[in-house]
Amino acid sequence: MRLCFISNPNSIHTQRWVRYFAGRGHEVHLIGDKPPAAAPPPGIHFYDLTSQTNARKLRYLLWSQQVRRLMQTIQPDVLHAHQVASAGWLGAAAGWHPFLVTSWGSDLLVGPRRSWAQRQLARWVLRQADYVTVVSNDLAAMATQLGAKPERLEVAPWGVDRAVFYPLASDSMAEEKPLVLSLRAIRPLYDPLTLAAAIPLVLQAVPQARFAVFTYNADPPLLAAFQDKLDILSAAQAVDYVPPLSDDQAVADYCRRAAVAVSIPVSDGTPKSVQEAMACGAVPVVSDLPALRPWLRHQQEGLVVPLEDSRALAQAITRLLTDDALRHRLRRAGLKAIAQFADQSVCMQRYEQLCQQLAAGQRPQPPTALPGEDR
Repeated sequence: MRLCFISNPNSIHTQRWVRYFAGRGHEVHLIGDKPPAAAPPPGIHFYDLTSQTNARKLRYLLWSQQVRRLMQTIQPDVLHAHQVASAGWLGAAAGWHPFLVTSWGSDLLVGPRRSWAQRQLARWVLRQADYVTVVSNDLAAMATQLGAKPERLEVAPWGVDRAVFYPLASDSMAEEKPLVLSLRAIRPLYDPLTLAAAIPLVLQAVPQARFAVFTYNADPPLLAAFQDKLDILSAAQAVDYVPPLSDDQAVADYCRRAAVAVSIPVSDGTPKSVQEAMACGAVPVVSDLPALRPWLRHQQEGLVVPLEDSRALAQAITRLLTDDALRHRLRRAGLKAIAQFADQSVCMQRYEQLCQQLAAGQRPQPPTALPGEDR
């Protein structure tokens, strides 16, 4: 197949998608709606929309015209937009079919709630799409509310590459200084200041604990506020900042070192970062959001805490660092859940099948059961 993606070229998720389909022998084209930070993966035909213009008021008008021209040149079997916002707008404006749209989370859960204009644009994209995929049941419900037709909508997780993300034979708590890994970017959506307030509370109970914070795609003022808060609370010495890592193997190596993985956004889809950490044996502490419930249940695969509650977060982390039996039980259950619901080899085969069916002019048939419904 000849496949054309519209997506952020700097996203690790985009890079994984295009590598997967190129590795399967498909001809892959990528249209970037963000300035590229580096060269695309080898073998990918890349088109940088921002090389024409990145002027805020005019760019989507000019980009949509450019995407229309590219469609006539590329003639893809399937046009696949990653996210309803931005990439989805361009895909819908291109008027090319079959048109597949995949939501990432905030493009349905946050943008349309904040802005009337984004809500109308989301409705338009979902109506234009021949098929829509989402990664969680609550995203499916939101897509339906915005006008996606149920017979053209599917919950289709992305999965985890278990050949890369796998656990050590023993628990990482064998280390003298147990590591707590913060998985999400320092951005408002991921509520890092609640974590900053929780860290000194954890250190009171487990003074040898270390915290590692990923700094990729960080919001500079918020990162500074995070660091200032730790300084004020005299906890800065327990925190290490992890620069952007080179590849999935480097991410997996870090996850294998962690005893606990923290993800506390105020809104989310099905976060691959949490699934990757679980696949490496880290026990997750997550905010209480509907998207996670089918495969991550409180005190069964991890611990769930209320939104924006630093004390509850600190108590959950402390509990995992001090209760070996609980941590071992949740670790085993988490590994089982990933094998059952989030094996990338199975999930991506489904996406390849979807593209093949759309390219053949067939309407895909969604599965009768959604992930986690049989639990």
